Amino acid sequence: MRLVVDGFGKFIGKSGNLIVIREKEKGKVKREGKEKKYKKTKTKKVDPSELTQVIVSGRVSLSTDAIELLLKNAIDVVFINKRGDISGRLSHPLIGMANTRREQYLAYNDERSVFLSREFILAKLRNQMAVLSNLAKARKESKKDVARAIMYERSKIEEAIHMLAKVKGTRIEEVREEMLGIEGKASNHYWDAVKLIFPSEYRFYGRRGLDQKHSRYAQDIINAMLNYGYAILHSECIRAVELAGLDPYAGFLHCDRSGRTSLALDLIEEFRQQIVDKAVIKLISYKQIKHDECEFENFVCILKDKARKKLLKEVLERLEKKTQYAGRNITYSSIIHAQARRIAKFLRGKGKYEGFWQRW
Repeated sequence: MRLVVDGFGKFIGKSGNLIVIREKEKGKVKREGKEKKYKKTKTKKVDPSELTQVIVSGRVSLSTDAIELLLKNAIDVVFINKRGDISGRLSHPLIGMANTRREQYLAYNDERSVFLSREFILAKLRNQMAVLSNLAKARKESKKDVARAIMYERSKIEEAIHMLAKVKGTRIEEVREEMLGIEGKASNHYWDAVKLIFPSEYRFYGRRGLDQKHSRYAQDIINAMLNYGYAILHSECIRAVELAGLDPYAGFLHCDRSGRTSLALDLIEEFRQQIVDKAVIKLISYKQIKHDECEFENFVCILKDKARKKLLKEVLERLEKKTQYAGRNITYSSIIHAQARRIAKFLRGKGKYEGFWQRW
């Protein structure tokens, strides 16, 4: 279970061996014909053995006793800001065998780095195609022109997959730019298709941010939703690769950069569409989040509290949704962790690796 503590004035503490969340509630009540203000404290207690992660969003206080109890039970605490960035993270001590990490570092300079990078991109593109197939199928009768346009963009992603298969190299640094170029063009086709289904008032013109080239610093509510959803997914991928005994900072497709958890970003590519994109598409399609449920702070589009909570609930529910994987019906969260373990086994030469993707 994930515990989400979202909002102003909440406190996370410890009572015995339980985690306690306290929230002061303010209100007004009429007594003897007069309106009087009141304050009361709402308390929730949770057994840490039932938790897998604590997500903190907003101005929340956290006691050192609670931190110690959470880390003792190997529970991550993730802090996500309004922009959809992971601003900080508390995690349990690193685990895993030293030889797994040795192989991870050695693999960067051999063909394993190229193989894994191709699998990450291939899974992403196949999942993009699956999403577009579903969108086109739902509109083949009511909006035929839109359905045809979506399928055209889908065909371009399929072409990119054929191009990706032709990329050859003995180490990732030889072919990274070529592979990222193919992935980038395919993603442009994907978002060109997806934007066709969003109402014009949402002002979504593609996956971009303030400078038109990068997706950070959203300028519209849909990009703000995507950024926030990806931050939740990112935190799950960091946890997965750490529990698999891998170094989250030593990736393959994503290059090294100070503070960047590159391997977690590699793994996230396999799950963006199923976990976050579908959540955003659903919330917008059913107008559960309106185009004006946002505001600008320092030129960046920020979700209002009500919209953020709806999105958070939808993404977390999708992480716990079950689907078929290796002949079993398990949650997406479990699949993320299974894929991380498969990366570790592949690097140690004890198994094959295939990126996770779903047919439509």
